[in-house]
Amino acid sequence: MTHTLAALPMFRELGQEGLRRLEAVARLRRYPAGQVLCTEGDPADQLIVLLDGRVKAGRVSVDGREVVLAVDAAPVAFDKTTLLVEGTHRATLTAVTPVEVAYLPRVAVLEAIATEPSVAARLMRTLAETVRDLDERLTDAVVLDVSARVAKWLVRHSEGGRVRLHAGQAGLGAEIGATRVSVNRALRSFERRELVEIGDGEVTVKDAEALARIAKTTPADTGGKVRRKYE
Repeated sequence: MTHTLAALPMFRELGQEGLRRLEAVARLRRYPAGQVLCTEGDPADQLIVLLDGRVKAGRVSVDGREVVLAVDAAPVAFDKTTLLVEGTHRATLTAVTPVEVAYLPRVAVLEAIATEPSVAARLMRTLAETVRDLDERLTDAVVLDVSARVAKWLVRHSEGGRVRLHAGQAGLGAEIGATRVSVNRALRSFERRELVEIGDGEVTVKDAEALARIAKTTPADTGGKVRRKYE
């Protein structure tokens, strides 16, 4: 299904006239899987809106390895903060599946933010949710062990019991701050306990309640240094 600009949270309450103005200047493109949409460090002079498909965000580590930060499904807009401050793309975006993308000029997006209170309010909420998500991921990396993080990720991404690993186990590990080996070890442990079934490029969740309990009750080995309770 191809989404429209109105499907984005930041444009959800924008009137038809405002949507038409954005659509008039949008540049629509379709790309095959594997296509690079933008490269880390490039000027972020357009808002990249994913209308259909999935995209992975990755960065290159100091030793030349690709680190997958996230795999996002449409509808989603990338690099909103850098667009506001005239920054550069923080990651390389690559199509995981065939995609449809809309490129919105920076000046058109800023005009919508300046003239439409609903857009500004929605953008602030979206950015706040992004910060909250990053804070949660950092907290999980400190207070939860790998098994708990994998369990939490599976519960969160399960759709009808199936979870697609679009970037493989390495991509899952990159999202939760773990190695592919440790992710595989956790998944195999869950499979032996009949909580999941590992397939080709996907995991079938068989006992979501048990995984949820693991996600909540398995602490990382912090040596007694973590005192604060995080919700």
